[in-house]
Amino acid sequence: MEEEFANVVEYLLARPLFLGPILLLAAIMVWAVLKKLLKMAVIIAIAAGLYMALVQYMGPGF
Repeated sequence: MEEEFANVVEYLLARPLFLGPILLLAAIMVWAVLKKLLKMAVIIAIAAGLYMALVQYMGPGF
């Protein structure tokens, strides 16, 4: 398995014409994952802020 992976990597490094689109595709996929994580972090931060405001307004034992 590792030998096949090494052969594929060697093949791609020998032919940069194939390496460019593959790296571009990988970068797009990483960007998409980071964008989703950032969106999730913003939603969690907004929800936490709203919860804190509700507890502050209503009191801790509502």
